[in-house]
Amino acid sequence: MKKLAKNLLARAGYDINRRPQPIYGDGDAFDRNLAVVRASTMLPEARLVSLNDQVVFCDRHGIEGAFVECGVWKGGAVGLMALAASEPKTRPLHLFDAFTDICEPDPAVDGAKAVEEASRIAAPVGRLKPMEGIYDSIGGHGTLEECRALIERTIGYPADRVHYHVGWFQDTVPQDAASIGPVAILRIDGDWYASTKVCLDHHFDKVVPGGFVIIDDYGTYEGCRKAVDEFLAQSGVAAFLHRVDNGCHYFVKA
Repeated sequence: MKKLAKNLLARAGYDINRRPQPIYGDGDAFDRNLAVVRASTMLPEARLVSLNDQVVFCDRHGIEGAFVECGVWKGGAVGLMALAASEPKTRPLHLFDAFTDICEPDPAVDGAKAVEEASRIAAPVGRLKPMEGIYDSIGGHGTLEECRALIERTIGYPADRVHYHVGWFQDTVPQDAASIGPVAILRIDGDWYASTKVCLDHHFDKVVPGGFVIIDDYGTYEGCRKAVDEFLAQSGVAAFLHRVDNGCHYFVKA
């Protein structure tokens, strides 16, 4: 009967799925960790489950390197990585963010969806200028102090292993990427073409073989997808993009 009901609902356009569960991690541990970070991330649960699995996989298989996130909001995704990481907690965590509202998309490359969303706040022309108030409906933009409080105090990750790179990616990434060392997980959540491109240009070479490159907005914004596709083509990287959901995709560096 359940199968019949599901088939009938599918024909009507409804997709009934079970709640996603970790493959590599413990489901109960994930639920406990999720409760700690849920209010500090906008990510759907499927993306968090996938990220949890990637962290556990790196630890189990000895994939060395830092966990790097570009676009952290209130630190929830990095917090989940910190909680999922095995003991001792020695991996460096690198958080890149302006810790203000997101900058404007560029109408020339970022697509109609990005421009339409941004136009509710201002007429976007691609400036490195915060669109003030764009996150007000979800509690405002993240702050450096909120991230510190979550990762260092609530979670208790060693403060000397947590590094904050404050500013626009176009300024901080070219300046700081070379000093980071090997990277096991690179998570890019920059939305727009320029933000995504600068992260790939400067961080990709640091990702170790077997490491993960996660593009949060690949399926959401045209500019993000364009930046990824161009980078892979120009670099000669034959990467199979795995789908987490309609927006988020990732690949494993060969």
